[in-house]
Amino acid sequence: MTQLQTIKYAKYERKLNSFERRFFRSPNQTISIVARLKGNISEDDLKGALYKVRQQHPLLGVRIYVDENGEPWYTNEKVPENPLKVVQRTSDGDWNRELLNDYKIRFKLSTGPLARFILLQSPEISEVLIICHHVICDGTSLAILARDLLLHVGNSDRKVQEMAEPPLATPDNFPIDIKIGKAIRFAIKKMNDLWQKKKLIFDEEDEDNIFRAFWDNYNFKIISVELSEEETSNLVENCRQHGITVNSALNTAFLGARNSIRGPFKGGKRNIMVPVNTRNHYKNPIGEHVGVYVSGFELKFSYNPKKGFWENAKIYNDKAKENLYINKIFEFAAITDLVDQSMIDARQFTFFGNLVPSNFSRYEKIHAYCNDEKNIANKRAKKQIPKLPVMAITNLGLLDYPSKYGSLELDRFIFVTSGTPYIELVIPVVTVAGKLSFTINYLEEITDTETMEKINIEVLKYLS
Repeated sequence: MTQLQTIKYAKYERKLNSFERRFFRSPNQTISIVARLKGNISEDDLKGALYKVRQQHPLLGVRIYVDENGEPWYTNEKVPENPLKVVQRTSDGDWNRELLNDYKIRFKLSTGPLARFILLQSPEISEVLIICHHVICDGTSLAILARDLLLHVGNSDRKVQEMAEPPLATPDNFPIDIKIGKAIRFAIKKMNDLWQKKKLIFDEEDEDNIFRAFWDNYNFKIISVELSEEETSNLVENCRQHGITVNSALNTAFLGARNSIRGPFKGGKRNIMVPVNTRNHYKNPIGEHVGVYVSGFELKFSYNPKKGFWENAKIYNDKAKENLYINKIFEFAAITDLVDQSMIDARQFTFFGNLVPSNFSRYEKIHAYCNDEKNIANKRAKKQIPKLPVMAITNLGLLDYPSKYGSLELDRFIFVTSGTPYIELVIPVVTVAGKLSFTINYLEEITDTETMEKINIEVLKYLS
């Protein structure tokens, strides 16, 4: 790893909000983007660009400390420079291998930084890998980081873009004044009071235990699909002719393919998570700041094999439109904001705590919590597990970014999130430079590679 020299940055400090707390203490919340370019990127040029982009986007250079009340805060005091690893690129599959290896390295929240970089270098093709903890950014933020980094790589004289303090994703910046009823407030207060009686604060050593246990138990895999400009254009045109979005086509294709290969989901499950980029819906819009500005909603949908693909896709598209109420997303966020946020942290230990073996340092603490059926946080989290969605497609959409960065030409972005045992199909999607790319993110122990490859083949048949 190459480290940049120690540099002073403007002071940055604030408390994590409820959107960010969803990812705090989770063992599988690494997200990444690969920027592939035609041309050679030098290590020195990338180092200089990293320095400037960290000035522009302060969350690149933070760690998280926990105060005396157990509340986590971002700070950029005494945070090392972002690690940069340089590797000679020998094949198109190198990025996949590098990411799989990097994902097994835990981000140390208390020391930071929470973003790492890898440069795959060759005379003809270069790839920049940006790997972040989800607690500091979402998928759109990754794309913004990649673009801003390339702008500086392509022009070493480019000055740091001065940006105002990022608007906060907190209730006072929500697009509507939300009135929460007395009954809901009473229920949340009762839940918080019950939690106080058995409250547990999970620290970084606890997190390290579930992180190591997760990676000891699961093999994360990535299948990458890279459409050409012509294939992307044909897909967009087909969707336009059928009056649906590309996102609806992708969701329907995966549901149809999964149904064809494996049959219906167990227990009649049909909840689909539809992530929503909220950054431009705030009173004070977020714009192009880096941070966590994503939420979502769920809808119920089953693929009907008696109907054609495009008919299914139109039904899905109409249903997604009917269920997309931005105000409801913010109403739910406002309610979540009233919940003691340490309960949100504890949920990760319900999900993954039973993986921790007896020779780990926090085995007794974590298993005592997981086995306590009277603990309100544990009890509620266990009830949530059967209700978790079967699929989540995160589509960053068509990004209107430059194709040229000095002598470099952008080929495509590849977006990767993480695998989870609770959501079978996790599909990040991005389109840039006229080319759509998606990855299938999965755990081998939940769905084997042979099955996922069969599903992928069926998906491409539908989309073509």
